[in-house]
Amino acid sequence: MVFQDLALWPHLSVWDNLALGLKARRIRKDEREKRIRQFLRLIGLESLFQAKPDQLSGGEQQRVALARALVLEPTLLLMDEPLSGLDDARRGELIRKLLQLHSQMGFTLLYVTHSREEASLIGSRTVYMDEGRIVIHGKEHSY
Repeated sequence: MVFQDLALWPHLSVWDNLALGLKARRIRKDEREKRIRQFLRLIGLESLFQAKPDQLSGGEQQRVALARALVLEPTLLLMDEPLSGLDDARRGELIRKLLQLHSQMGFTLLYVTHSREEASLIGSRTVYMDEGRIVIHGKEHSY
């Protein structure tokens, strides 16, 4: 899961934030290192692997949070307003990166946002609430 507030461990480096879940799953050290290098390369932060979250920009922190979730190779990725604190340029860049990773890895993505534009860019199917009504694929359902 990628949270709105990112939930990066402030005392851990980028590398250690990515390694945490892999260690918890008891992934062998050589496999952990391989995956971490792969995802640092994918998100373009190879040179910042020793940095702590407070040394990163907002966009870089977003990419670390995304890589931390994806390094576990999930079949389902939940994202709760993960781009809400970013400017339009950074948001667009991360949406493109997310869609690229989604295509490459084939995970199911459940993405929560208040932005209909963001939802339409990311989702192949959308569900939204409108004044207490839930709209799914253009059909209205009252609850």
